[in-house]
Amino acid sequence: MNIFFVSLGCDKNLVDSEVMLGLLDAKGYQIVDDETQADVIVINTCCFIHDAKEESINTILEMAQYKEQNLKALVVAGCLAERYKDEILKEIPEIDAVLGTTAIDAIADALDEVLKGQQHNYIEDINKAPQGGRHRVVTTGGYYAYLKIAEGCDKHCTYCIIPKVRGDYRSVPMEQLLKEAKELAEGGVKELILVAQETTLYGKDLYGEKSLPRLLRELCKIEGIHWIRLLYCYPEEITDELIRVIKEE
Repeated sequence: MNIFFVSLGCDKNLVDSEVMLGLLDAKGYQIVDDETQADVIVINTCCFIHDAKEESINTILEMAQYKEQNLKALVVAGCLAERYKDEILKEIPEIDAVLGTTAIDAIADALDEVLKGQQHNYIEDINKAPQGGRHRVVTTGGYYAYLKIAEGCDKHCTYCIIPKVRGDYRSVPMEQLLKEAKELAEGGVKELILVAQETTLYGKDLYGEKSLPRLLRELCKIEGIHWIRLLYCYPEEITDELIRVIKEE
C-alpha cells in the first residue's frame, strides 16, 4: 500500500507526522511523494489561526478529489481534527477517519478499519501522557531533527486555541527523550532542535522543578550531537541555571 503524507502547521506537528510515518513504515506501508500514486493519504492539520484553518480545509478538499480515482482512504489528523471532531466527518464525507492530537498511535489500526470499509473517529483523552522514544521517519533531510519535549500549555491565553486542542502542559519523560535523541544521532542527525509549546517549563509537572538545564546536559553527552537549539523559550521562565548550561555547553 502506498501512503502519501501532508504535514501542515508547526514543527511540533511535524514530529507527530514523523511518528505516524514511523508506525506505518513498520507496518510495511510504502511512503510516496506523489499523491496520484497513493492508496492512502493522511493530512496532519493545523487550526492555530484562520489562515491555517483555511489551508487545512483546502488541502482536505484537494486530496478528497482523488477518491474519484484510485484513492482507497483519506485520513485527517491533528489540531483541526481535534477541534472539529464532531463536524468533520459529517461535513466532508470523503474523509474515512479522524485522529485527534493524542490518537496518533492509532494510525495503523485506523487504516486497518478504514480499508475494511468502516468510517472511524479516533479521539482520546486530550491530556493523555505524551510519549517519546518512538521510531520516526525523519523528513528534515537527515542532519537536523526536531525533538518535542512537551505537549500542551497551561497559560490559557484568551487569543490561543492550543490548550483546547493540545491539552494541559505535559512533559515527555527524560529517559524517553534521551532514547529518541540517541536513535536520531545514530541515524546521522547532528543538530537537535528542542520544541514544545514552551520549552522553558520542561519537567516542572514531572519532577517538581524546571528541568530543561538537566535535560540539556544529558543531551550534550550523546555522541554525534554537535549542536542544540532551543525554540519557544518564554523570557520570564529563563533561569540563571539555564544560561549557565548554555554558556558551559
